Amino acid sequence: MLMRRTIGCFVLLFCLLHGRVSGQTDSCRVVFYNVENLFDTRKDSLRADGDFTPRGKMYWTKERYYRKILNVSRALLASERLPTIIGLAEVENRQVLFDLIRKTGLADGNYGIVHEDSPDARGIDAALLYNTTVFRELRSQFFPVELRKGETTRDILYCKGVLREVDTLHFFVCHFPSMRGGEAKSEWKRVKAASVVREKVDSIQSCQPEAMIVIMGDMNGRANTRAQQALGTKNPEGQEINSRDLYNTGYYLLGKMRGSYRFKGEWQTLDHVIVSGTLLDGKHDLRSSGRMEIVASDFLMEEEKGSFGKRPKPTYRGPKYIGGYSDHLPVFIDLKK
Repeated sequence: MLMRRTIGCFVLLFCLLHGRVSGQTDSCRVVFYNVENLFDTRKDSLRADGDFTPRGKMYWTKERYYRKILNVSRALLASERLPTIIGLAEVENRQVLFDLIRKTGLADGNYGIVHEDSPDARGIDAALLYNTTVFRELRSQFFPVELRKGETTRDILYCKGVLREVDTLHFFVCHFPSMRGGEAKSEWKRVKAASVVREKVDSIQSCQPEAMIVIMGDMNGRANTRAQQALGTKNPEGQEINSRDLYNTGYYLLGKMRGSYRFKGEWQTLDHVIVSGTLLDGKHDLRSSGRMEIVASDFLMEEEKGSFGKRPKPTYRGPKYIGGYSDHLPVFIDLKK
């Protein structure tokens, strides 16, 4: 009897580990993470990345770089499941993505890459990683965002694909303009970026009214800003779900004492996962979790001096090297059958 139990435990453990590695679980995890300045150590003559070189202001050495990609992978794995889809912000180029998926624990994920250099002056881009054994890319595109004539910001990443050869999904990964200059004065820039996403969503839904859409990113604002209004997002809780509407799964975090980002002792949720009503209305086989979760593991945090509580532990605080993970926390939803 003891032998049978022992064998049974080993079989169960094998099945659980195999499922985690291959991605063949009952649900698919979709994670977004602003990784805070994931630069390589080389100077790009076309980008203002000189600070992140061995001789630059940040003294960005290979040792610090490799510690950074290991830290990013550890943060992404902290949701206790190997993600199927990963959206990223603030990556410099395709090489850092290759290093991330080949030289860390993410190598078990068999990830493909969607990335293109954007017009950001510093060279930081959005990217999408996907488990190729679970998700098949059909088409990807990068939509420019023109703020004023001749002034652009980071592109909007779009990827269409098929999950487990059954469900067609449309993913957007965004990094809206920052609050530099003040939140109110810079909001028009984020409204411009949101309007580009809304236009593309409308185009998809005009051809496919029941399209399953996921929009994720660092939108540099809470769930009730003018940019969110331009997107047309709603609170998914306490109301009837319309299949063509967009719902912010982190809306419930408004006013809460937790979030994905902390500034001067105040928690905010700047990182969002937004889904179309088709993933919430219960009329389709595939369904999204209604609430976005935040990964706030202890190792991702540090004590905030001069304030009560903890905050995300960054790589740098100002010019000082901290050796942490990011000034943001990862967020995620699950897609379930």
